[in-house]
Formats: sequence, structure tokens, C-alpha cells
Amino acid sequence: MVEVKISNVFTDFQHILSSLIRVLLALSFLLVIPALVGMIYGELNEVRVMLLLSVSLLIPSYLLSRLTGPPTQINLSSALIIAGISWLIVPLVGAIPYYLICNTSLIDAYFESMSGFTTTGMTIFSNIELLPKTILMWRSLTQWVGGMGIILLFIMIAGPLSGVDLLRLYTAEARELKIRPSTWVTVKDLWIIYLIYTAICTLLLWMFGMSMFDAVTHSFTAIATGGFSTRDVSIAAYNNPTIELILTIFEFLGATSFIAHYALFKLGFRSFLKYYEVRYYLLISGVSTLIIASDLILNMSLDILKAFRISTFQTISILTTTGYLTSDINLWPPLSKFLLVILMLIGGNLCSTGGAIKLGRIIIALKVVANQLEHLYLSPSTIKPIKINSHVLEVEDITRIFTFLSIYFAMLGLGVLAFTFFGYEPFAAISAIASAQGNVGPAYISLIGMGELPKVVLILHMWLGRLELLPALAIFIPPMWMQARRRPA
Repeated sequence: MVEVKISNVFTDFQHILSSLIRVLLALSFLLVIPALVGMIYGELNEVRVMLLLSVSLLIPSYLLSRLTGPPTQINLSSALIIAGISWLIVPLVGAIPYYLICNTSLIDAYFESMSGFTTTGMTIFSNIELLPKTILMWRSLTQWVGGMGIILLFIMIAGPLSGVDLLRLYTAEARELKIRPSTWVTVKDLWIIYLIYTAICTLLLWMFGMSMFDAVTHSFTAIATGGFSTRDVSIAAYNNPTIELILTIFEFLGATSFIAHYALFKLGFRSFLKYYEVRYYLLISGVSTLIIASDLILNMSLDILKAFRISTFQTISILTTTGYLTSDINLWPPLSKFLLVILMLIGGNLCSTGGAIKLGRIIIALKVVANQLEHLYLSPSTIKPIKINSHVLEVEDITRIFTFLSIYFAMLGLGVLAFTFFGYEPFAAISAIASAQGNVGPAYISLIGMGELPKVVLILHMWLGRLELLPALAIFIPPMWMQARRRPA
């Protein structure tokens, strides 16, 4: 009787287990890349750790994948659960190199790994230049893969198994829009665009002063809007305006919707600029840069060129949720510090590597508010639809966006409440939770000496933010598991 029940449970959730196994299989191949870098730099101990971990993951994952077969019955509940669990398990495996090589605590190792894969960029390391090249490459690689998405990597490797199944997985990883009718073709095109930008960024950074290693690692973290650097003082270490400009451009591209990039490649630059999120993104970037530059000139006595150089870089870095630094933002005037927190909340575009609320949702929310205000003076019989470009928004779209906003600020409030309970000042707590949940990185708070419990809170908010809440929360809702047992319609 017990054997039958266990068999039934295995059958019910075989599609979830099969998908998770293939995610880990993809991760096993990823671990080989830093091992190859370690070989180049003669870091034999680090190479052994990475290869041993890779093989330890590869063999059981491959055998289990053969045993379970491909996932062919994935409904939406299953997809949400797969995404939620994947983004907990993969950082856990990714934490092992930090634990074994860098001798960190388990919490610190998981914190660094979650920060990497979610492209948050917060770090527990204080002497980054002393870390082995193997680890530095692993940190950057986790952000590069995480920027695109763990599930998207699985989809790319798995191939076109089933359009419906892949669409559900694609949607579960906080992506609502496709650039092609086929989900697998969409994912393939996204990876091609991603690789092209990464290669161009690497080449430019190398040409204008970075070593090849630094160029590769920073291109990984720039296009992924992650922000991990190989230097303790981040990009300030290079003191190179051209490098700052290159990174600014690719951070902006990373946080821009892939739909706009597809328009750029297919229809040209004018079409790219016409995309609604790009227009507003440029406007917010420009206005924020001007305000911060003026504030730095008036209250920190910086000359105009230096003020605009710093404000441009930091505005784009924070707005895109990348988190590189060329200045100590803790020393900035109150207005600039507060504006950066607002930018942390706005974040990138929909269907981009950027985090936080996303500009597209904010635009729609403001259009809904404006529409409701107009109905105060219009005739009750007037019907005025809300449009984004030429697309008329349905009630379901609006409900979903306002549900997201409600949960986002509720989670933000709970996190801030927890941090004030731990003894942090409200503004510092807001910046820390907004940064973690928005996958930004910098905050007006220090991780040095921070207790393990506050770090656990930040880990949870990184995870919630990267999955844009719903897939993360889905695994805690029992009816979702019941629904996941059913065959998709």
C-alpha cells in the first residue's frame, strides 16, 4: 500500500522532478567554465573543486534524466513551482565553491551565490582582488546566466520539446512577452542577442584599458545588469571615463526590453527609440542625471564635468539595477540618496535583465490612474480604453499588474519591518530591502558585521524579486501543488 502511494506521488510530480533534474544537468556543464579559467591561471586546487562538483552533479543528473524522461505534462502551476524551486536549488549548489574554496560560512556562501544568480550584486567579500580567478569567473558567470534566467538556459539546452510546456516555463520565470510565435525560437533569439552584446562589450572594454579577464567578467555582469566587479571599489578602480561610458551603454541595453532589441536588429535604430519603454527610460535617465548632478554641484562643490560624469554613471547603474559604483553614495546629499532609492524601485524594462518593479508596469499603472481621474468629469457612458502603443489593455492585464504592485510593496514593507526590528534605521532598512528585492546591489547599509538572520532576510528578498513574487510564493500555496498534479488542459 505504501509502495503504491509513493509510486503515485512520483508519477504525479514526475514532470516537476524531471525539469529540476535537467536544470541541474545544465548547471553541471556551467561549472566547467571557471575550471578552465582556473587551469589557465594555474589554480589547481580550485580546478579540482569545480570539476569534482561538476562531475558529482553531472552523473546523477544525467542518469536520473534518462530514468524520468522529458517533462511533457507541465501546466502553469507546475511551471511556477519548477521556477520557484529551481531558483532556490541552483544558488544552493552554486554556493559550494564559495564554501569550499573561500572558507565562508554556509549562510555567507548561499548569500553570495543567490546575489550572483539573481543579479543583485551584494557581496560578503571585502578583499575581492585576492580571490582566485576561478571564483571571480564563477561570480560573474552566475550573474550572466542569472540575468537571462536559469529556466531559459534549460529551455535552450532542452530544445523545442513542446510549445505549450516551454511557454509555461518561459512565463513562470517572470517573462510575459515573446518576440516570436514559437517559445523556443524566442529563447534562441534572446540568447543570440545576449551573446552578441556580451561579445561586443568584452571587445570594447579590452580595447580601452581592461585586461581580457576583467573585460570578460565585467561584460558578463554589465549586460546581465548584475554589478559584480573584480575590484573592491568597483569601477572606480579604473578611473577611466571611456570604460564608464561603455559600461553605461551596455547596462542600459541589458535593462531594455528584448522586444526593443529585436526591433533594433530587424527594423533599425528609429524603431528601437519608438518603443514606449525606451522613450520613458531615456526621459527618466536624463531628468534623474540632471537632478543628481545639480545636487552634487550645489552641495558637494563638484565641478560640472565631474558631477555629470558621476551622476550619469550612477543614475544608469542604479536605474538598470546593475549596481556598479564610481562614487561612495553614502556620502551623497540627502536628495540624491533618496532619488537613488526611487530609481531602485523603478528598475528595468519588462522582458529585460533588469529587476525591480519594471518601467512598463509603472507606465500602465499611471495610465490607469489618469484614466480613472478622467472618468470623474467625463460622461458615465464614455468608454475610453487604456492603450500601450496600439494594444488595448484588458481588465485581466490591469488586475495582474496591480496585484503585483500590491504584493511587491507588501513584501517590501515586511522586509523593512524586519530590518528595523534588527535595529537598523528606517531609511537604511528601506534601501537594503529595496535593493535586495529589486536585485540592485548597493544600499545605505554595510554587510560587514551583519548578523546571519538579516542576511537570510535579504536572501529571501533577492529570491522573491528575481522571480517577481508569484512563482516564489506559489510553492507555499497548497492548492498549487494539487493543481500541479493534474494534466494540463
